[in-house]
Amino acid sequence: MAEAKTASPTAELEKLMVTRRGAEPLGVALPADEFLHAPAPSGHFSATETSYYGFNIPDAKLNGEIYIWFHPVLKVMSASVYIWKGLKDSSLACEYVNHYHYLPYPDSDIDDYEIPLIGLKIKVIHPLEEVRVLFEDVTRNVSFDLTLRAIMPAAVRPGGFHFTQACKTTGELNLYGEKLKIDGYFSRDRSWSQERRETSMHLPPVSWMVGVVDETFAFHFVGFDSEGVDPEVTKRYPMGASNLMWGYIFRDGVTVPLVSGRKLTKRAEDGISPDLFELELTDADGEIHLIKGSVEARMPWQTWQNMNVYFCLTRWETARGIGWGDTQDIQYNDFVHRFGPHTRG
Repeated sequence: MAEAKTASPTAELEKLMVTRRGAEPLGVALPADEFLHAPAPSGHFSATETSYYGFNIPDAKLNGEIYIWFHPVLKVMSASVYIWKGLKDSSLACEYVNHYHYLPYPDSDIDDYEIPLIGLKIKVIHPLEEVRVLFEDVTRNVSFDLTLRAIMPAAVRPGGFHFTQACKTTGELNLYGEKLKIDGYFSRDRSWSQERRETSMHLPPVSWMVGVVDETFAFHFVGFDSEGVDPEVTKRYPMGASNLMWGYIFRDGVTVPLVSGRKLTKRAEDGISPDLFELELTDADGEIHLIKGSVEARMPWQTWQNMNVYFCLTRWETARGIGWGDTQDIQYNDFVHRFGPHTRG
């Protein structure tokens, strides 16, 4: 039987809201970007707005993720808190999961609001500078008090509608009575006024990667593995020479966009779980940054049913020292079916 035809990766890329924008100037965030925005101009029901916060405790190989997903046309929202240590095969294997996929849309703005069913409170202390996140699950004895303070200006993706920002994190986590100090770095993320359709795509994994060494150096890279690093994947998904979507280097108080980036992902024996990363990032000043990452904590989460994302606490080796941050490895049905562990027929 002939194999079913699928759309080309080039055509699929056109569906992505994040397009290849390497080397273009970064946008400028406004204080208003901490508040709710108008839906996507198309008016399509898939219009979304997101807020992403979190923390990590490297000594415990622990990662915490707070993800809020607003649907302004549908007037509903999703919210979740995930906390886990080490490598997990399932999101439900995390030390703590609290996820609601359908919640009432906020009846006020999001600079100071509460999500009662989750036990989550978020307050913007100073727009684009400081946010406090409070969480308490009395029944399960899990809580945290988290403050994120910006160490850099929010970097807006070329074309707008999205920013990423490295932050210093402080606070305390209570995990079933275990008290853990939060004292590290995390790159938060905001997006708005764009469609985010749940369509399954004929694409290789795309990685959203951030790392922070200290208050003088951080980076962000969004893109695919470079062509040719895995011939079988390249044959299945001929992406072309440019695998960079966008990113930046923040060093010594200056944020510089990336102009190119080579990426190699080494995966576990199952063929899909990320283990190691090798990056060669070139910024707009011509400086080349060689960065290696190892996954210290990992869990797979189906953000929606047509997509799986491996959330990975990653230890980064850079010329400026050791850093930590998230890698989100985004995978679709075709890739997992073709390159994942064989199912028994």
